[in-house]
Amino acid sequence: MQVVSVALSLVIPAPPVVKTKGTGGEWVNIGANNLFFDELLAIKKRSTTLARCINTAARLIAGSGFAVDKQDAPKLFEFFKKIDGKRSAKQLLKQITLDKRTFRGWAVQVIWNEDGTQITQLHYQRFKQVRFGKWNDEGESEEYFVSRDWANPRGKNKPVSIPAFNPELAREQKRQLYVSITESDDIEYYPEPEYWAAINYAQLERDLSEFHLSNVQNRFAVNTILVTKEEPEGEGLTPEEAAQKFEKKIQDKFTGARGKSLMVMTGITDPESTKLLSYTTANGETLYDTYAELCQQKILTANGFTSPVIAGIPGTGSLGGNGNELRNAYELFYNTECRPEQEELCEDFRRLLEYCDVEEEAVETLDITTSLPVRMTFSENLLEQILPASRLRKWIDEPELTAEEKAEMGEGPDPNPTDTGESLQRTVLEALRDG
Repeated sequence: MQVVSVALSLVIPAPPVVKTKGTGGEWVNIGANNLFFDELLAIKKRSTTLARCINTAARLIAGSGFAVDKQDAPKLFEFFKKIDGKRSAKQLLKQITLDKRTFRGWAVQVIWNEDGTQITQLHYQRFKQVRFGKWNDEGESEEYFVSRDWANPRGKNKPVSIPAFNPELAREQKRQLYVSITESDDIEYYPEPEYWAAINYAQLERDLSEFHLSNVQNRFAVNTILVTKEEPEGEGLTPEEAAQKFEKKIQDKFTGARGKSLMVMTGITDPESTKLLSYTTANGETLYDTYAELCQQKILTANGFTSPVIAGIPGTGSLGGNGNELRNAYELFYNTECRPEQEELCEDFRRLLEYCDVEEEAVETLDITTSLPVRMTFSENLLEQILPASRLRKWIDEPELTAEEKAEMGEGPDPNPTDTGESLQRTVLEALRDG
């Protein structure tokens, strides 16, 4: 009797162990084959929940970009307008927040002027392409290595050494690399993603999707067994070789492009002829749904999401539910996850802007404009009642009216000059209470 079957393999990145490569002045590997970051990206692209969590958090952290007033800080405004000579600081912020949320680290190439006294440009550097140089006696990397493809670090992908950010050496090093990471409590040199505790569930979610895709693509149902009475024969072939050839023909003819779902059994002692048997798991669909829900919950928790609705995932607190509940979920997630990372980013940029020809006061008060959906939960009528015209125009990013425009529109007297604001207060409280 011959039995041939194919088992699925579960591929999960090994824990991010670092390993020093070679001697003197070379980089430090991260993970198996130095491809840990690429493996993380591969899982992210195939896990719906993980990708949604990372992308949503990154967008909320980046907000509407850095808050800079053109009139109060014209130099900083112009610098942010083309921070790398072409793109704006808002675009750069979106890129580094995505890296920060994916890897817990980000990098920019710093370009100095000829004298090495001022930073002229900041260029985005993909964090997955960066490898740390070995630490000096103070536990710091004095150089980093960058390669477009660490799977093949030769030829045009040969790693290039870039000095670490150090203003004292800017005169000799016109290009430096500024790297910011959240240090891990488990590994050295590199950061560890926040969602690492749920990486198995992200991989499982990916495998569940491939399983269902294979169900559709394969012309044989999964876990189908083909039973034959006769042993396959072939001229000049051993019984094992003949069975393998027969199994290959069946698989090529009746299975789809992804995966082999058919088990072939030959030489069965049975009075009946060749037949198909269904071999299915009891309560299979319920089991798969349970695993899918479990994966979603674990990934959301690992990413700090207080409600699946924040990531646009249907859950118990759906969009049609309590408005206050949704606002509270957003506020909690923003305060615990987004705001701390915004403050870290602002602190890093203040350090860089210290060496730029921009307004010092604007650098000290640098912040990121928050753009949460909860800001638009009030109706236009209510906003018109509780905000002055100047605030409303600022809300929709419109400039203030000139004196001529105000004269054209006319500004009549207060319709309720004796109103102390109690009616307005009641209106706001009722709106908040009703959600």
